[in-house]
Amino acid sequence: MDWKRKLASRKFWACITAVVISLIAFTGANPETTERIVALIGAIGGLSIYMLSEGLADSKPVDVKVDTKEVMEDKE
Repeated sequence: MDWKRKLASRKFWACITAVVISLIAFTGANPETTERIVALIGAIGGLSIYMLSEGLADSKPVDVKVDTKEVMEDKE
């Protein structure tokens, strides 16, 4: 299983949130507790998606092409 891809998936975090909310509702927690836990999961999910997407973007090489003729003309 590709955990990097899973952790960067919004569907995965929506599923985790749904399961946690169901478990909290099953235990009879008050709405304030449920709201706080959902906010925490959302924050962790958003941070994970950002970190993994930035890591993937930074790991790819940048293809830079320089026209040497244009550079030489600028120096003259």
